[in-house]
Amino acid sequence: MSDPIPPPAARQPAEALELASQALSDGDLEAALAQYEPQARLVTWRRPPPSADGEVRDALTCFMALRLPLAVQIVTVLRAPGLALVICERHTTGTGPDGEEIKYRGNGCAVVRAQPDGTWRIAADAWHLGAEDLGAEDLGAEDLGAEDLGAEDLGAEDPAAEDLGAEDLGAEHPAAEDPL
Repeated sequence: MSDPIPPPAARQPAEALELASQALSDGDLEAALAQYEPQARLVTWRRPPPSADGEVRDALTCFMALRLPLAVQIVTVLRAPGLALVICERHTTGTGPDGEEIKYRGNGCAVVRAQPDGTWRIAADAWHLGAEDLGAEDLGAEDLGAEDLGAEDLGAEDPAAEDLGAEDLGAEHPAAEDPL
């Protein structure tokens, strides 16, 4: 039986990341997944799966297995018509299910796309969490280039768009966003 109360929908690009973080902290996988487009891509600090099928669900399920709250701090929102690049920092701290102390922190970014109903959902997300006292090599992290996502996966139509400056794309600082 499905939940009779639908998960909240993001009305601003940054809110999609905040709602996903809150849902993960609450242990609500379906509410977290509702913040992602059906064909979204998610690259994490772990090795990517061989195909994109189910990668968002698998990655979020893996994080939820830690049973720890996830905090997200929005650094910048860079908007273009129908798209936004959200730069953030994520962190989690606490005792994991095995009794070990966990401290993960890292920068990330997400491409968030406007939906026909006026809401915003995550199209591509990159998490670069690392243990605060371990190096990236200790976590099995690898450098994944932007080519791993592919412009076609994000619905990019104009490769010259990357030549635009922040002022042309409407860069925002979270403090300058309109309140909800």
